[in-house]
Amino acid sequence: MDPFEDLDDTGSVEDLGTPGQEATRIARATGLMGGLTVTSRILGLLRDVAQAAILGTGMAADAFTLGFIIPNTLRRLFGESTTSAAFVPTYVETLGRDSRKDAFRLGSRVLTLVGTVLLALVILGMIGAPLLVRLFAPGFGEIPGKTELATDLLRLLFPYILVVGCAAIVGGILNAHRHFMAPASAPILFNLSALFGILLLSRWIVPGQPVWGYSIGVLAGGVLQLLVQIPALRRRGFSFKLDFNWTSPKVRRIGKLAFPALVGLLAAEVNIIVDKMIASMLEPGSVAALAYGNRIMQFPQGVFAISLATALLPTLSRQTASGKLGDAGKTLGRATLALAALMVPATMCMVLLAGPLVQVLLARGAFTAESTILTSSALVYYSAGLLFYGAVKITAPVFYAMKDTRTPVKIAVGCMGLNIILNIVFTLFFIRTGLAKPLAGLALATSVASMVNFFVLRIALRKRAGPVVQSSRAAWLAMLPAGGAALLILLLLSPWVDAASSSSTLEGLGSILAASAASIASFLGVFALMGGGMARSVFSLAFRRGH
Repeated sequence: MDPFEDLDDTGSVEDLGTPGQEATRIARATGLMGGLTVTSRILGLLRDVAQAAILGTGMAADAFTLGFIIPNTLRRLFGESTTSAAFVPTYVETLGRDSRKDAFRLGSRVLTLVGTVLLALVILGMIGAPLLVRLFAPGFGEIPGKTELATDLLRLLFPYILVVGCAAIVGGILNAHRHFMAPASAPILFNLSALFGILLLSRWIVPGQPVWGYSIGVLAGGVLQLLVQIPALRRRGFSFKLDFNWTSPKVRRIGKLAFPALVGLLAAEVNIIVDKMIASMLEPGSVAALAYGNRIMQFPQGVFAISLATALLPTLSRQTASGKLGDAGKTLGRATLALAALMVPATMCMVLLAGPLVQVLLARGAFTAESTILTSSALVYYSAGLLFYGAVKITAPVFYAMKDTRTPVKIAVGCMGLNIILNIVFTLFFIRTGLAKPLAGLALATSVASMVNFFVLRIALRKRAGPVVQSSRAAWLAMLPAGGAALLILLLLSPWVDAASSSSTLEGLGSILAASAASIASFLGVFALMGGGMARSVFSLAFRRGH
């Protein structure tokens, strides 16, 4: 029996609203996901602290890192690329132009396909675990038992790919129906499960080797990310049924759209590898400092940009599927303005308060004063590109919504090459001039490459669809005096923050939060006062009811 036989066959579940109504929906969804993301990031930080305290940097920590990073990377490649770039736009189009029944049937086919492919990868990965460990960590063989431990942990953690990959598709279906809470809550459950594993399970399961309890907690967290979304899926009438009809036109189209996105993600992974290779040839500690700086910078990006991009995709897909490119342009214009209003003052805070921020968050134990200087240098130059990282995140979905994954990928691959060249140029520049630590050149190259990526994306969008992106010139010009006000606040409060951070962790954290809040508030106040109606609409959206 067809589980979708009795469904209404009348088309879209939600009607497409006006650009103002859609902007309201996006703002509310972004706010919801932003709050949940903050919670998840805080729990993730606690998980890292617990892992460092219990596993340290010894053999078990290395083995776990390798055992988790391989399935986690495959999950990003085969889960997220398929969902954001290919599946959601096609699903939304089917929902609007065909019927709920057809959309749900497509969801079952894609879930069956992704589950089958990932199950095959899990089986192959578990069988080939010893070869993978020797390939990616040949140095483990020099320490007795390390290769064996990493192999066993890799086998335990490989099923993580299957459950989290399927969770990504389920989350895509829910996002297409404008339900964001369950998918955004999933990482919270993952971090809670991992914390339970490292703090409690590790005492009961192989007590002398806490890495086993931790790994089981991580795997259970992956399962929870899938299970937490199923009730919301069923409330929308979706009932999964195995469907191996993978030759249908829409499934083939998803495959064609997903492949370029997969190439783009591979390009990003290559960039990370090259960065680490160059950093390993610089002064000791550069590799770790680069990673720490990037991790801190990712916090505002994850809270604002990624949440906004996720909320944008269903609306942009509906607008482009309906031929309303003008409305899509207004939606993107509002979203870009809102992003800039948050990211510009956030960038100022990250750059001017980088030293105290790193000191308060990380400066304890083996993290020395030199470690603080190195990480702060990376954070400053990574943060310079904060707005552009986010702008790329919210611009790429427009191409995805138009069923064009090739253009963003071509641009990303070109910027990958530019980033590698700039890595060498900027690193040599800082070595010769001494203006910053050499690793700052790697962070600056990433920022500049992201800026180029954004502008080329917008040029390509203009060529593809015409001058559709609409926003207010007055609002953009208002960012100049707003930025001046925020900068003045930070310069006045910086001496107090420096003194408080040197005094104690609690006082330092309080001073950083207070200075950041004052700076961002001054920016937003001047921006709203001088930016006209469009600027004020950025704030009013959050308080208007959607439809």
